[in-house]
Amino acid sequence: MNETSADSQPLSGLHVVIVPAWWPSPEQPIAGVFFEDYARAFVAAGAKVGVVYPDLVSLRHIGKGTTPPLAPRVCHERFDGIPVVRVRGLHTALGRPAWQMGRFRSWLRRGLKEYSRRHGSPDLLHAMCAIPSGWAATRLGSYLARRVVVTEHTGPFSLALTPPAAARFVLEALRDAAAVVAVSQNLRREMLAAGVRRDIAVIGNPVGPEFVGSAPPERHAGPAVGIFVGRLTPEKGVGELIEAALELETERSGSIEWHFVGDGPLAMEVERLRAGLPPGRVVLHGLCDKATVAQRVAAAHFLVLPSHGENCPLAVCEALAVGRPVVGTRGTGIEALVGPGDGVLCDIGDSKGLAAAIRPTISEAAAWDWHAISRRAVERFSADSIARRYSEIFRCL
Repeated sequence: MNETSADSQPLSGLHVVIVPAWWPSPEQPIAGVFFEDYARAFVAAGAKVGVVYPDLVSLRHIGKGTTPPLAPRVCHERFDGIPVVRVRGLHTALGRPAWQMGRFRSWLRRGLKEYSRRHGSPDLLHAMCAIPSGWAATRLGSYLARRVVVTEHTGPFSLALTPPAAARFVLEALRDAAAVVAVSQNLRREMLAAGVRRDIAVIGNPVGPEFVGSAPPERHAGPAVGIFVGRLTPEKGVGELIEAALELETERSGSIEWHFVGDGPLAMEVERLRAGLPPGRVVLHGLCDKATVAQRVAAAHFLVLPSHGENCPLAVCEALAVGRPVVGTRGTGIEALVGPGDGVLCDIGDSKGLAAAIRPTISEAAAWDWHAISRRAVERFSADSIARRYSEIFRCL
């Protein structure tokens, strides 16, 4: 490989199989969609890429999609030309993490055998999350078990260690992996505090091509447009956002058209907010594909995500890449993403502080440098940037 090729395609010559903890399925159509961005990023960087996913369908999902087979079945799929081997079947662990780990490993072995038969043996496995993916990959009993990179996404990290019976598997996976990556400095600190004793690189999530490129939102005589993208849950700060929206509505300068992308248990609270504001001022879009999310974010003046805990929230990375300022929370992974000129931060759980952060975001809208926000984000989160960071790790295995 010549120097020019290495510069333009840093993963050229490598064969990487991604082992996701979640992947889109009939029951959960958007589960793990951001892992698809990793696969696309690695392909664009010159790697041969595949995905092997043990799709353990829980009993609680019966009736939410197509009926899964009682015995695991191998399915060969493709997305964007990338081969996916899905081992799909009904599963219950009866609350016992050891049962889930064992079955995930068994199905992963089967999936990798099928994948290698059709596409050749990979050079390494990239496991997304310590459990179940990382633990299963590091215990395959083959050469690949020594060539596993684990990228941890779970935040707060305490969730990965719950129930206590799962903690052993998490720590074993992170101990035995060839390399470990955290998607934020915040997550790295939590992992070290939990007893992970090894080097942990920090590499954020890549944004998809739909979000790369900036332009100011269209000017119109109506209210400013704010957008929330994520699960409608208390942990995402949806309750504080509703309170802040109501407070801002009482101010003449606070006229905002609110857009919510996502669903969750607080959807009815958002519906009540819509009923309490003038018609057309609250729009609940539900779940949307990436292209639609990109369009919605580009049509907004700012993104708001007042989460109580985040690592590297993709919604924030994507909004910044589009060139939209972000209103987020201190003490979370958002704080490391929103630098000077990128948005405004407030304290967790503080609806009045959130309203105070939103005010200058809209009153000083003309002062935001959309192109500079986008340029800074693309330098950090573009597929090319993330692939180059991973190249340094993959080539050292």
